[in-house]
Amino acid sequence: MTAEDLTDLLWSSEARDVVVVQWPEHADEAERLDRAGVAHLLLVGADSEPPAIDSCVEDWVRLPTSEDDVRARLVTLRRRAQRHPPVPTVDSYGQLSYRGANVYLPPIEQRLVELFARRFGKIVTSHELLGVWPDGGAPGSLRVHISRLRKRLAPIGLAIESRQTTGYVLRERD
Repeated sequence: MTAEDLTDLLWSSEARDVVVVQWPEHADEAERLDRAGVAHLLLVGADSEPPAIDSCVEDWVRLPTSEDDVRARLVTLRRRAQRHPPVPTVDSYGQLSYRGANVYLPPIEQRLVELFARRFGKIVTSHELLGVWPDGGAPGSLRVHISRLRKRLAPIGLAIESRQTTGYVLRERD
């Protein structure tokens, strides 16, 4: 199977959420996908050296290869990516990145999300969240900012859930 033969296979595969990248021609794209936590399969040319893999969401196959081998790699990568979701990151400019999507946040929301990202998928107490305000904040202010964050984060695949009397959890949207 050659790179050109993959088009039909990819659309008939259950792993359409795995990106296929030519290696080494598009090594920079593979690196970007890896940083974003996006599953990707590298198609290594017959005369090229394969990369050293140290990521759960990356694999490679040397071309030419069989359709069954490519299909198996795609399905395996999809399953691996589901078990190892990426963690959101926030840069110093307030840009939140998750699975290749980005949104800019105002300063207070940036500090809230930084705390959520460090504890991704785990409960962060209201008391901890109020600590991002210089003066300690107020519960009403926290609720307003959580509401705004929910709207900002939804388009990039993240959700904030309330845990009654405990706090909040940042997680991937269903």
